[in-house]
Amino acid sequence: MKKIVLSILTLSMLVLSSCSNFLDINEDPNNPREATLAFVLPSVQLNMAGALGASTGGLGNFTSLYMHHTVQRGVAQNDYAFKGDDFGVSTPWRVMNTFALNDLEQMLTQAEELQAGPYMGIGKIMKAYMYSIMVDMWGDIPFSGAQQGAENLFPAFDSGQEVYNSLFALIDEGISDLSIESSFTPGSDDLIYGGDLDKWERFGKTLKLKMYTQVRLAQDVSEEVRKLIEEDDLIGPDDDFQMQYGTSSAPDNRNPAYAQEYAQGGAFNYISPYFFEVMKGINTFFDDNIYKGIVDPRIPYYFYNQLPEGATDADAENPCSYCPSRSGTSFLSIWMFSYNIDPNEGFDQSSSATVMGLYPVGGRYDDGGGGAVNFNGAADTPQRMLTYYARKYLEAELAITGVTDGDARALFEEAMRASFDKVDEVAAAAGAPALVGDDVDAYITAVLDLYDAADDEGKLEHIMTQKWIATYGFGVDAYTDYRRTGYPRLHDPNTDNLNVTSSARLYPVAFPYPQSELNRNPNAPDQRNITTDAVFWDK
Repeated sequence: MKKIVLSILTLSMLVLSSCSNFLDINEDPNNPREATLAFVLPSVQLNMAGALGASTGGLGNFTSLYMHHTVQRGVAQNDYAFKGDDFGVSTPWRVMNTFALNDLEQMLTQAEELQAGPYMGIGKIMKAYMYSIMVDMWGDIPFSGAQQGAENLFPAFDSGQEVYNSLFALIDEGISDLSIESSFTPGSDDLIYGGDLDKWERFGKTLKLKMYTQVRLAQDVSEEVRKLIEEDDLIGPDDDFQMQYGTSSAPDNRNPAYAQEYAQGGAFNYISPYFFEVMKGINTFFDDNIYKGIVDPRIPYYFYNQLPEGATDADAENPCSYCPSRSGTSFLSIWMFSYNIDPNEGFDQSSSATVMGLYPVGGRYDDGGGGAVNFNGAADTPQRMLTYYARKYLEAELAITGVTDGDARALFEEAMRASFDKVDEVAAAAGAPALVGDDVDAYITAVLDLYDAADDEGKLEHIMTQKWIATYGFGVDAYTDYRRTGYPRLHDPNTDNLNVTSSARLYPVAFPYPQSELNRNPNAPDQRNITTDAVFWDK
């Protein structure tokens, strides 16, 4: 896919500027309205991807903590202490509502005036996607009265279930609109699919499959799912819904998480030792590990060790918390749930710690040589949002839970292989080595052997654990999957084998509302209890 031509700097300027003035569109022969559609669409897509991504202002940041992909040094969020005024809560809400969805609504209004069917279709499908994510995170949200400007400054909050019901219809409208003939057609301004309307249709249908899977415990969706699968018009291997970034730093169009982790004199995130140990096949947390003794060949693509191969604890720049000696590798990190407990958790390891690697954010492939992170990765790795491998994991889940009569095992294997193919795709784009085929086959065979020996509940655990591993870098969907299924098994600091972890907090079942929204909107509900006020589909 082509590299984006708009920069993150431009995105920042959009975020800080007045959208209402910026989009006060009048008829001007020197600035035809087609150009306005073509300008607004990429800004919406950039804001959407940024609001969902893994940098500090994206939903992927806190959800990666929730899902034990990452940990952060010296922050209360490592112990589930999330609040409505936290940057990682208020910023994605603001970027999606005030900028992405507001701009999108104005684009849709203009597209409908012009009967610009392709823009109408793309806009409605993106609108459904963003609102579905907001329901998944926050539950009840402004929807029916939202994005109406001065006509409704204080929209009421609609129930999440009502919003979801409306979104299914909105996706169908969008798919229908794609086929309306129009002289207004997107091309390079569509940063996701380059104006390929067939791919937008497949994405819309796959989005419906995803949403039906999420509500399967709250309502019977078997007929709707059966129809979608029988039509066989879902995302394929070349249809991933993702934002492709570039490599330029001036202007900056790199993956925002790469710019954060590799360009600021020390990465923001540490890697969760629990996540690493699941992939490494070792266990110091519990007496068992679902994949004990099975080493995942994706490790050097997922994690970059700043310490070189063969490093010891003494090579760390300060006394370490999770040290190389624990795993027999150069992996170095901190424990989750260890703040003010582990005496070494607070020491800086900015040039020693293991950081996010090539696969999730465009960082470095780990060749064992080590070295501090400093503008030395690929930078342009895309932000994944809905992929072909995710589609196959959805189908495997639907089959093993009896929603469909599909072959769950075959779908599970297809999903795993597609996950490895995605890593190879990212590696090839960055000039990194490809995965060794024999290693991939051996890993998948070992996982399938465990799958075959499990009952249906155990099979579901394998499906969701593998999806969790594949989803690294996009914590949003992993967080939703966990609340729906209870898998993967996460690190419990109160039952592990460690004396440096503890927690008295319960797992957050939803995001808190941004406190700024509650303060300004008299029609907003009370602040939610994030440990009890679940999203409607969370049964």
